[in-house]
Amino acid sequence: MTMARTQGEFFRLRDEPDFARFWTGQSISLIGSEITSMAIPVIAILSLGAGALDQGVLFFCQFLPALLFGLHFGTLIDRFAKRSLLVYCDLARMVLLLAIAVLHVLDALSIAALVVIAFLVGTFSVLSAICGQAYVPDLLRDNRLLDGNTKLQKVTTFAEVSGGSLAGALVQALTAPFAVIVDAVSYAVSACFISRVRLPGRAPDTEVHEKPQIWEGLRFVLRGAKLRAITLCAATSNFFSAMMVSLYLLFVMDGLGLSPLLAGLLLSAASCTALVTGFLTSRVTARLGVSGALVAGQAVMAAGCLILPFAQGPLPLVSVYLVASHGIFVIGMIVFSTTQLTYRQQVTPARMQGRVHAGNYVITYGAYALGAMAGGLAGEWIGIRPTLVIGALGHILAAAWLLPRRVRITAEDGPATGPERRPDGGDEDESRGDFVHP
Repeated sequence: MTMARTQGEFFRLRDEPDFARFWTGQSISLIGSEITSMAIPVIAILSLGAGALDQGVLFFCQFLPALLFGLHFGTLIDRFAKRSLLVYCDLARMVLLLAIAVLHVLDALSIAALVVIAFLVGTFSVLSAICGQAYVPDLLRDNRLLDGNTKLQKVTTFAEVSGGSLAGALVQALTAPFAVIVDAVSYAVSACFISRVRLPGRAPDTEVHEKPQIWEGLRFVLRGAKLRAITLCAATSNFFSAMMVSLYLLFVMDGLGLSPLLAGLLLSAASCTALVTGFLTSRVTARLGVSGALVAGQAVMAAGCLILPFAQGPLPLVSVYLVASHGIFVIGMIVFSTTQLTYRQQVTPARMQGRVHAGNYVITYGAYALGAMAGGLAGEWIGIRPTLVIGALGHILAAAWLLPRRVRITAEDGPATGPERRPDGGDEDESRGDFVHP
């Protein structure tokens, strides 16, 4: 197997103008999406009287498209220009979010309508997320991938910092149905920036027939012991995270009595603690190795989650619990997410980026959809706090996938180092990431 040592290289956005346009579009839409991620559950809770099961169904339908369409989207991405697909996804989500405000004005908004819109928005979000992950290797050289992914992860953190408080303020001032209009505008602006990227994405892959293509990415993800272990770890983590996320706003608003504005401000304060983590990810990976960074990320996420169920008491104490819980969780999430994404991008052949990320997305976000439903059901049956405890303990189980020595990933094989991604679509077995342990 050909090995290419690609040391991580830091770069300035002005040195990569196409990536900078993509990054800017993603930054704007992510801030808007933070508003919607709070506004839609708040609409369900305050305007439509949703309970734990309703929240679980809402989150389940938002991520169900990953299970239903993920593999097909991978084929689509490898056949068409990624830039165009990203623009279409932004415009479609803009229209769908505007529909929420229109239905509210017409007094026709219901849980059923919200679930349908969440499903459709989720469909285009899945396509956009997979496409974005597959697009980054087209815009950056291998040795700049880690820093590029870190920059995108820092954008996500910044969106949480600014978007959380902005979401709370807008929901409080405009009411939730009208707050989503801000997200609709952000998608329109994002589409403008991404449409200005000069590189459209790689040429369509016409080497194989469609049926083999659909399953090719999933086989690639599950075939190599190391990539399979990372994917199953992420899926397990997502399942238990979704159990908690689906009940979070219900817990803090109904259980702890926080307003949407205060909930948003506390999320923003917590996310500030993670801003530095984006700068440290490459150093953590270099110091601990890939496996060490992934296990450490899961351990830190579990520690943050375990704090949340014990939040109670006067408002100052509750605020400390919530800020500590979310802040610690996000630190671990950044380390884990950036490391595993960069590793997967580097071991994937160029012609298969769309299908491989789609295969990973089907497994990891399919688990997220199932976890959201499980969280809603458990919240109804055993209560919200016990469900949050189960979700927190699940992150410890997730790390078990990475512990066997046979799947240990070292600094010698990723993510800073990996097999060459052959732009000519060479034999995939040369780039499958199934390394022999030294």
